[in-house]
Amino acid sequence: MQKLYLIISALGLFYLAGLDSYGLYLLIAISWIYASFNDKLTKPAILSIILFMLGFASLRLFKIASNGIPDLLYLSVLSLEIMCAFIGFWLLKKLN
Repeated sequence: MQKLYLIISALGLFYLAGLDSYGLYLLIAISWIYASFNDKLTKPAILSIILFMLGFASLRLFKIASNGIPDLLYLSVLSLEIMCAFIGFWLLKKLN
């Protein structure tokens, strides 16, 4: 389950990087895929996904607070980021 989580998160980041051409996002996504095949790196990779998604969600919440309620797509992406972070917390609990 952890390996699938890492790969799906990496694919999502690949998609995001393709939209904006951020090389750093591609590097992080590749590291998540590598961690899915290396048990020693699985836990740190899941932690980085949690931090990444909570960071995105925090910025979106800040933007909502300053600009008001956005469209449905923006709210959907926010809910997916929060859900991805909670799945990461659940997977970390399973690892321990």
